Amino acid sequence: MRNLKWMALVVVFSACQAQEPDLNSSIVKMETEIKKHAEMDTAIANDLTAAYMAYAKANPQDSLAPVYLSRAADIYKEMDGKVLKSVNVYNKIVVEYKDHPLAARSVFMIGYVFDEKLHDKDRAAKSYQHFLDTYPNNELAGDAKSLLAIAQDTLTDEELVAKWMKEAESKKDTNPKGE
Repeated sequence: MRNLKWMALVVVFSACQAQEPDLNSSIVKMETEIKKHAEMDTAIANDLTAAYMAYAKANPQDSLAPVYLSRAADIYKEMDGKVLKSVNVYNKIVVEYKDHPLAARSVFMIGYVFDEKLHDKDRAAKSYQHFLDTYPNNELAGDAKSLLAIAQDTLTDEELVAKWMKEAESKKDTNPKGE
């Protein structure tokens, strides 16, 4: 009986091990296929994001898990009806892989998605501020500061362009040689 339990355990373990390379090779094939198209093929994108999510769920300790989650979120943000799903997946990276380099990018991308995809300037500003508070020395900090300032600006696009034009003119006046 004891040998039967060990054999069953070995079979289950082997099946799990065999499934991982198959899923990973499927992901590689789908990534190659999706890159062939000028525009996103939603059928491939759906299959690929599902594979990314399945791999990360089955292998949460694997170094590819946060990478695949990030790739899934990047695809979701470009798909109609899946934009909020991208925020959820980026957040999953932040929570489950807080020490991974992709955690900082994920916080930044949450701000970006709220800003550019959902046009929610308040949430974007909160995300950018959280990014700056948490990762002040990250390579994206300069971008986050600029985007935070824009997200917090209550001017319309026309008023913003006029403001920039006025600032450019005043710089020209104080520096007549254009230096």
